[in-house]
Amino acid sequence: MCGLAGWLRWDGAPVPVEERRALLHRMGAQLARRGPDDEGIYDDGVLSFVFRRLAVNDPAGGRQPLYDETGTIVAAVNGEIYNHAALRAGLTGRHAFAGRSDCEVVVHLYEETRDAAFLERLRGMYALLVWDREHRRGLIARDRLGIKPLYYARLRDGLLFASELTALLAHPDCPREVEPADLDYGYIGGEKYTAVNYERVPTFVRGVSMLGGGETLGLSATGAGAPRRYWSLLPAIARSRETAPRAPGTYAREYADLLDESIRLHLEADAPAGVFLSGGLDSSLIAAAAARTARPHCFSVCEATTIATGDMERAAGLTRTLGLPFHPVRYDRATFADELDFSLASLEELVWTMDAPRFAPELFFKFELHRYAKTVQPGLKVILVGQGADEFAGGYSTSFSSPRRAWRDYVADALEPRVRAAAAAGERAHAPFHCEMLARLTALQSHNLWNEDRVAAAFGVETRVPYLDHRLVEFLAAIPPALHPELFWNKRIVRDAARRWLPPDFTGAPKVLFWQADDTSSVHAIMAACARRVYPAFRESYLGRDSATTGRFDALHRRVARGGPAARGPAQRLLADMTLMIFERMCGTLHALEVPVPPAEPSRLRPDADWSPEGTAPMSGHDTARARSTGGRR
Repeated sequence: MCGLAGWLRWDGAPVPVEERRALLHRMGAQLARRGPDDEGIYDDGVLSFVFRRLAVNDPAGGRQPLYDETGTIVAAVNGEIYNHAALRAGLTGRHAFAGRSDCEVVVHLYEETRDAAFLERLRGMYALLVWDREHRRGLIARDRLGIKPLYYARLRDGLLFASELTALLAHPDCPREVEPADLDYGYIGGEKYTAVNYERVPTFVRGVSMLGGGETLGLSATGAGAPRRYWSLLPAIARSRETAPRAPGTYAREYADLLDESIRLHLEADAPAGVFLSGGLDSSLIAAAAARTARPHCFSVCEATTIATGDMERAAGLTRTLGLPFHPVRYDRATFADELDFSLASLEELVWTMDAPRFAPELFFKFELHRYAKTVQPGLKVILVGQGADEFAGGYSTSFSSPRRAWRDYVADALEPRVRAAAAAGERAHAPFHCEMLARLTALQSHNLWNEDRVAAAFGVETRVPYLDHRLVEFLAAIPPALHPELFWNKRIVRDAARRWLPPDFTGAPKVLFWQADDTSSVHAIMAACARRVYPAFRESYLGRDSATTGRFDALHRRVARGGPAARGPAQRLLADMTLMIFERMCGTLHALEVPVPPAEPSRLRPDADWSPEGTAPMSGHDTARARSTGGRR
């Protein structure tokens, strides 16, 4: 996890070098948690940027910015290039490498093409910049799936860019008016704290854009072009219509081979790696595959919902069987907010971290899980997660919380609306599940990957997502539609592939969305407790004493204070409205703040002794059934 921020200036009066350097340091300070190990600056008067580094590979020799042999090409890369060894082998002899960093191949690949064509050779996750100092041109680009973020804002005389919105906002010329159309609250329907955007990736600030996954934007001394797409899922979808179906088992075996390779590549690092283990199929597969060559620490959220679904039982049993260090973290509805000493400062930190007016159980729980992981394992810099397995393999076709009887039911109530929406937009007709894949590409960037990146960045951790290797995603998209009901119903292709590493207790377990169970009241109680603790200080700091707005907030707070199931909706609305006001103030004042971003505080949470490796046994079918019937406790 690294951070990049800077600007391209092509018009107007020159800015004194001292002023430019001071501003770069201010922008870089906002990225200090994301890149805690080093800071590098490049500044030629036209292009100026700061790079904050998290040293994962080649800690001693991988400083950035990176240069070619002559110093003509300069690059900065946030992310990991997983096929760097093969690329380096192909470049050796024509180029001299200064170190062992995986990112250095970017400089030499661009040196050979001098355009965006080199991006097609990269396999990894990245947000990068390359610049030809001699010809004063270059580009910024984002990886195919949009795993790593990259914001930009067009100004009258230049272009701002940054890995985080807060770094962009540290520049005095950055737009800072909140964009109401981007707000993604889900509380209106009483179902979710934030909703998933399937159509576009918001930034929540008018005039600020997010470079899309698989896009590049050209830079020059006279201006910046429009984003151009260098990767799309459409060619793989087209191949699915041109290829005769093969035996279903063949696809499962080939998918397992690709996944095996991806997990191996994602484990490569010169720093300790861990796994966030939910106990579900996807993360369990990663842990089991990783255990063959490594001994990653596994971290799990132990909450009433994860116990009730059997996930905690499976996670504990798997780590004991594999001999992996296991860290189950207790999230108790009655004490969680008090244990954290959750305050207005805590909520402000979450909003600051998320680059968005968001506060939802998933990101909150993962935020505290990252904090705990870094507290008990300070050297941890890489975390593997199961994100992205569901989106392209049918993971949402049926689940614990949304059971369906057959593929046709899934198509009728979930996919057909996507097909109709695509047709209304004049897009080419695709198979229903291909429409779902295309929609999920955007949803991942707007929600899932956004959350994973921001909560990890707050603690100097690099999140890696083996299921989102673009070769895996393209493989799934190229499967002929005739096989979709068989291979994607109930995520069968992943379940069949997982048999290479996991027993039937895992491959046959139902899909469970994070913190979803028959009874989710414990999660809503935690969120309501946070709202109650924060509101008095929020009222004092953000609201006028006699305004109509204050009266509306007070009314919501009274309903939350009464507690019980009726407090759920008001708590969602109160939290959403508070985070919006915090976000608005952050946007309006961040450029004038002189206080640096403080280091992350250590975790106040405790391990759950009931799920320690010493207290659990390897899983069996009887244990799984018993976990469901007893709520999971032994």
